[in-house]
Amino acid sequence: MNSRSKRVYLRAPVNDELLYLCDEFVLKGVCSNISEGGVLLSHLGKVPKNSEFAVLVPLIQYPDFSKLSTQKIMGIERSSFDIEIIRARVNVVRSFEGKTEVEKILMKNIGASFINLDAKELLTIQGFVASFAKNIVYLLTLFQNHQGKNVNIPYIRKVASLLGYDGGAKFPVLRQHVLHDYQSLESI
Repeated sequence: MNSRSKRVYLRAPVNDELLYLCDEFVLKGVCSNISEGGVLLSHLGKVPKNSEFAVLVPLIQYPDFSKLSTQKIMGIERSSFDIEIIRARVNVVRSFEGKTEVEKILMKNIGASFINLDAKELLTIQGFVASFAKNIVYLLTLFQNHQGKNVNIPYIRKVASLLGYDGGAKFPVLRQHVLHDYQSLESI
């Protein structure tokens, strides 16, 4: 029996800065990943006292890399992609009762579920996750085709960079990060 359970919603890594409302201040954090159900937040400068707060999450609108030519991919930059902003209210899944301010800040990740996500935001998230999933499969196929063959390593690194990975990382480390994210799409 497979020890991994399927998630209710597919999730995709974002790893971009977000803005959030914290005790009437707008602060920066990082959105580690997103699904229709919520977000995983990290690097929050301060954890809001109220478990419900507003977030602005930028989602890059990736093209389908498998349908672009090698020349086109090598010539584009991640910054050239359109970005859709998700405006939503979230509720922290985990309780912080009894934790000091220092303990709250030291927590690496905070899961938050969406509250009353509107249809436009939901479609944007679904599109982002589906697009990322398709592109990560394409990237894994490039890694698979590379094994034992002289495949264009700079091209693989470029596709990885466009998806937000460190394209300059050691090749096995880069592949492992991508494989981990692929496995995390559906599993707990």
